[in-house]
Amino acid sequence: MDVVMFQKSRSTEEESTQEQLRIYTLGRFQVRFGGQTLFAESRGSQKTGQLFMYLITQRDKLAAPEAILEALWPDQEYSNPKNAVKIMVHRLRKKLVEQGVPQAKSVFSCKYGFYGFNHDSAHWLDAEAFENLCQKAHDLTEGDPLRAAELYRQALALYRGDYLPECLYCDWVLPLRHYYRRLFVRSVSELLAIQKKHQLYSQLLKDCEKALYIDPFDEDLHLRYIEALLEEGKTNRARAHYTHITALLYHELGAKPSPEMRRIYRTILKKQNEHPGLNFSDFQQKLQERDETWGPLICEHDEFVLFCRLEKRKAERNGTPVHLGFLTLTGPDFQPPASAQLQVSMEQLNQVLLSGLRRGDVITPWNESQFMLLLPGLSLDQAEKVLQRVNAMFTTPLPRTDVNLRCSVHPILPLIDL
Repeated sequence: MDVVMFQKSRSTEEESTQEQLRIYTLGRFQVRFGGQTLFAESRGSQKTGQLFMYLITQRDKLAAPEAILEALWPDQEYSNPKNAVKIMVHRLRKKLVEQGVPQAKSVFSCKYGFYGFNHDSAHWLDAEAFENLCQKAHDLTEGDPLRAAELYRQALALYRGDYLPECLYCDWVLPLRHYYRRLFVRSVSELLAIQKKHQLYSQLLKDCEKALYIDPFDEDLHLRYIEALLEEGKTNRARAHYTHITALLYHELGAKPSPEMRRIYRTILKKQNEHPGLNFSDFQQKLQERDETWGPLICEHDEFVLFCRLEKRKAERNGTPVHLGFLTLTGPDFQPPASAQLQVSMEQLNQVLLSGLRRGDVITPWNESQFMLLLPGLSLDQAEKVLQRVNAMFTTPLPRTDVNLRCSVHPILPLIDL
């Protein structure tokens, strides 16, 4: 099925209150009421949680008990399917009653032995709010594009990943998952087009970064991101991003730069040639500043890639190990932390790296939530111990429940292809 139509409920983000059942499905499954979590990813394996996910997915229609059991647990046999589903629905309602959910007994309806989700119950569903905002924004694209952009940004803030990722291989999830993914792609494209037309490049960069966090392999997003960097006069960052994404697409997907990517690269080179180079005294000053640095060398993207290539050549010639470290800040649910919180944590991590690494190490802030480290002359075990030490230094000063540091180490030889 290529196009799926779904019945809309009256729930929207603006209408949500503490008295509503709040259901999250984009990027993770979670059901909350009154500040308490009733169902979540960690408990998604329980049958009541799976039944909740199924009924909310099939919310535009009623389902027979046999169809429910076949979809959710096809390997299990039930002598009395109707009674089995009846008991599970009863447990769902009991859970909601115990948490004081209004109309708890009517959240899930039963008509003629068929079960479904009651659209008239007091609830807010992120997927429906996302869809409604996207539609409102789309309708305003021509008449009021700036208002449309505002609504698109509200909608995209709700899209934190694929629909119900806990049910990755479930056939009954796929139509909605593909539908919301297509809606996300279309909405991002229209938002960026509005921002480009009105030359809102600074905001375009921020929104593009958020979209790339969700879909890091979308080449069109990377092209728009690089174009915006060039419009902002950030030519070095544009070239560094081009180097990063072409290497990523090649190593992960085996894809070589497309004609559009090669075109943007020629534009980057042309803009770089328009700017005069540093004179010798400027270079001497920069060299002196770096010699006075006792900790690791912190550099821009282009410089970092150059150092990686030099160390790779040394490794090929001398057989010495060289490793790359990846440090990424995420929230507890693997999503980006809030912007202000992320900025503070990145600065704290920056200070940890400057004080905890060797003079010969090289670091670069690769994006708003990630550092990359070049660790020459260390074995894999030694490199892992370095990152363990950094992690300990970052988390020791105070308990962190809102920001996590995720570390990984990779040998440089398979990653840097000259």
